[in-house]
Amino acid sequence: MNFTHIKFGLALAMIAILFGGAMGLGFGCCEDSFKNTFRENASAVLADKYKGDQSLADKVSKKAWVYMKRAHLHSQTMGVISIVFSLVAAGLVFPSSLQMGISILGGLGSLGYGFFWLIAGFLAPGMGSTGAAKEAIGLLAQASAVSFYIAAIALFITLSYKVFIKKSPIIQK
Repeated sequence: MNFTHIKFGLALAMIAILFGGAMGLGFGCCEDSFKNTFRENASAVLADKYKGDQSLADKVSKKAWVYMKRAHLHSQTMGVISIVFSLVAAGLVFPSSLQMGISILGGLGSLGYGFFWLIAGFLAPGMGSTGAAKEAIGLLAQASAVSFYIAAIALFITLSYKVFIKKSPIIQK
């Protein structure tokens, strides 16, 4: 298998996996630090953003922690899926530009979507709501999800063409 055209996408996917893994390790040692940071950020704007409602601030801080877990899980899962996309495209000898496109779009999507949840989690307590945080960086989520989805569609269409229409053997000797 030739890795020439998928190397950058593989690198991005591995960075996403390592990012997600580092977050998981950080949770093990520093979960309380994360949660304290969220509470402190919410407390700093309690009067302004939460109208003094501590229960609302606590709710947003708890949801911010959920966003951290989403960042961890999405980065790792999408990173692994992106590697599979890349390896299938290279192993089935798709055209080189398609291999590169699938690989890079999948890698960018997996890395970007994890960062979206991380950033949204850190922004939410200080902004007064998770909705405001997601809205503030929604373009990152959209670009990442679209990139990943385009990679999946391109892989599906090309694989379907090779197998069902062209009826090529899927493994080249």
